[in-house]
Amino acid sequence: MQELDDTVTIGVHELVLNDKCSVFADDNCEKVFVSVEFLNYPAEDLETPYALPKGEPKQRHSYNFQTDCSVRDQAKKRLLADFIGPQSDGEIKFVVVGEPPDDQFTLDCVDIGYATVNAKQLLQNEKDLIEKDIDVHDMKDPTEIVGQMNVTVSIVQALKKLKQQEQTTRRMQN
Repeated sequence: MQELDDTVTIGVHELVLNDKCSVFADDNCEKVFVSVEFLNYPAEDLETPYALPKGEPKQRHSYNFQTDCSVRDQAKKRLLADFIGPQSDGEIKFVVVGEPPDDQFTLDCVDIGYATVNAKQLLQNEKDLIEKDIDVHDMKDPTEIVGQMNVTVSIVQALKKLKQQEQTTRRMQN
């Protein structure tokens, strides 16, 4: 079993899209799923395991998807350190993706909207995000809110451990 401070937990529990969301006017989008961009994890490891029918505006899509990302090895620790470093915005991005009908082989999936969670802010506040609603912004017009997503990002323990290890390393070098 992995220690909590060597693991980042990311979850997508529910998604509700409003009538401003472009997916409802697009006949080439039949289903929706969520993909998460975090460190260098492959997209297929961090996306909801299935796409759900887009349904109607304000309909609740329940994914109940949660996964643990190990940050135990040195390469991942380095990536995590860079992720909260001054050169990075520290944003974990949740992308809502529209999927074409199964019989439309020539059509690609389309990014509809996105939501973000700032890991630096979570560390600063020393508080994980557990099953909290965050706004989904339109992909083409980020000022437009097209829905809400209920997510979990449990990262604070891993970031605190990383910071402690960096401080210990610096002390040993001085």
